Amino acid sequence: MARNLQETFDSIDKQDAAGFVAGLTDDVLFTFGNHPSAVGHEAVIAGVEAFWSSIGGLRHRIQDLWEAEPNVTVVWLLVDYTRLDGQVVTVPCVDILRWTGDKISDWRIVVDVAPVYAPLDAIAAS
Repeated sequence: MARNLQETFDSIDKQDAAGFVAGLTDDVLFTFGNHPSAVGHEAVIAGVEAFWSSIGGLRHRIQDLWEAEPNVTVVWLLVDYTRLDGQVVTVPCVDILRWTGDKISDWRIVVDVAPVYAPLDAIAAS
């Protein structure tokens, strides 16, 4: 996979913030869903750790990957989120990554995590 991308997703799945930001530039712009963007390692770590504390776990499964331009990668994933109640919810996700060398300088995640927090009866009905 391009530029150790699997290693980066593995660090996220292990909830290893230091390992995750090691693949990002110091001034990275990181945007998760409709949340405000985080800039830089400290802000990214604070954001992902806050998110991770609201879930039981997660696992990224890369479905497809496109090199849209020499320094732009688009990744389609299915993400298995383990809720705090132990239920697993799978949601589709698209990530757009801009690279500076071998590190990600701009990471935009298009995902709807509402099902992760929805009441179980709402998930079953969908």
